[in-house]
Amino acid sequence: MSQIEPSVLTALTTAAKDAVSNPATALTLKATDVGSDTAIAHRDALVTALYRRPSEAAKARKKGQATPPAPPAPAQVEIWSLYADHLDAPFLRGHLHHLLLDAGHGRRPDHVRGAAAGYLDAAQLLLAAEDGHRWPRAAQCMKRAGELSLKFKQTDLRERAAKDARALAERLLAGTEDEGRSLLVVLETLQTLGCDVADLAERAASLFARDVEVRLGFLEALRKVAPPSRHAEIDTVVVHTLLDAADTADAGNRRLYFLTQAATEANKRGLPDLRARAEMALQQTTPEWTSVRTGGTIPPAVVAWQQAQVDAAPDLRTALWLTVEDIHPVMRAQAEAEADGALEGLLRIPRSRINPAGPVFVRPPVEADDDLAVAMQVRGLGLFGILTAIQLDRIHERFRPDESEMTAALAHETVLPEPRARTLAQAFCYYWLEEFDAAACVALPQVEQILRQLLRPQVPVISVARGQSPGGVGLMGGLLQSMPKAGYPADWSKALELLLVDPDRGMNLRNDILHGLTGTPPKHHVALILQAALYLLSHAHGQRTPPGTTP
Repeated sequence: MSQIEPSVLTALTTAAKDAVSNPATALTLKATDVGSDTAIAHRDALVTALYRRPSEAAKARKKGQATPPAPPAPAQVEIWSLYADHLDAPFLRGHLHHLLLDAGHGRRPDHVRGAAAGYLDAAQLLLAAEDGHRWPRAAQCMKRAGELSLKFKQTDLRERAAKDARALAERLLAGTEDEGRSLLVVLETLQTLGCDVADLAERAASLFARDVEVRLGFLEALRKVAPPSRHAEIDTVVVHTLLDAADTADAGNRRLYFLTQAATEANKRGLPDLRARAEMALQQTTPEWTSVRTGGTIPPAVVAWQQAQVDAAPDLRTALWLTVEDIHPVMRAQAEAEADGALEGLLRIPRSRINPAGPVFVRPPVEADDDLAVAMQVRGLGLFGILTAIQLDRIHERFRPDESEMTAALAHETVLPEPRARTLAQAFCYYWLEEFDAAACVALPQVEQILRQLLRPQVPVISVARGQSPGGVGLMGGLLQSMPKAGYPADWSKALELLLVDPDRGMNLRNDILHGLTGTPPKHHVALILQAALYLLSHAHGQRTPPGTTP
């Protein structure tokens, strides 16, 4: 077995010092020169670990996903084991032990204890810091530690997790911070560990009344431990919370959503008077699905994060790939419960619908293509376009690339040969000159050509003449629908359809722009077109796992 590379250990410790997340640490570590080929191999294995979430394969199987993440390579696991006990940063130590536990490496009790203790130590360090993100991160650390100690029957760690979680709950209840979501995670952890949270949940439900979802979570936690004699009282408060939220909702679709939930909960909990009240309000409210706003405010922290990613990139090509790392949680019904990042929960799609003719409530299957879900997805695309524009601006500020430099960064021998790469590079140059019409018109045909070349090995893109049929090449709509068959993520296939070719509910940018049916497209729409090209090229350049292979 190889030995620890001191330069890699130092680089990892330095990268983790001021980072707010594992991906941020990975970006800095990846850009660090560590010397020898062996050290580079160690560094890259640790970068892979930083991007990997513990237990993601088990969670994928539990959710019924067809293709759970592939297991790590044995060589990577061995490198993780070298560094797991030599890291001063407790969260990284816990993270590596958790990954080793998932991989079935070594002695399971050692990794369970290493992971749980690392998370608990990390929580205490976070709580002692002044970091604005410390509360949710500390709560998640305690949740992970509690789950591990309970699942693997580590009594002492379970008791420590319960003690630390209760102390954090009291601190959040007594403090001035509006951290209801963090407190809810802590209470759920305490309930999982078998602790009595009745008093904590009662106080929290009264104190954190502004966030509807959080208050409902506290009420549900309270109902689990309350005697049956109090259930009707708590049920009534739940429905009143939803009715009050509907009365103060700032958009028609939100009012409909809360009223639908109120009527549904009242019916489920046996409160006919409150159900009738919700139904009457529903009948007096016109469904205005078009009221979904197309604008959005991006929090300053998210802007800073997008810019920091570009600043940490070692070169122009890497910076370009960073704009498409994981852009479409908006295409899923709900964000993953433990998803990192400042946008978590921002684009969650309501799944309830009502019949405008009367208060008939249905909950469509997750795959249902209802109008509100699509409207929210299109809005989410617009928000991600704004984020992409921020990153593209930062790339221009930092690298000031000319046409030849962009050509070199984009070119690919088969998918985008140099002449076509030069054309796409010109689209980026037009974009940075704010010639958005020109940028879009130049980029769109290249997106179609890149997609056709990418799909050629997996699906037919050209049909030959047969009888009366003259044959031809596959058009954009058919190509996009073929992406899942070729192994590309369905999220991206649907997103690109809405972006480029859906004339009914999507942006339809490809058809509207190239057929002259619209004026000058806004900047963030053109940014999305350029990003589509970058996403497809990132597969060709190996920045993403090609279909049919394992990472």
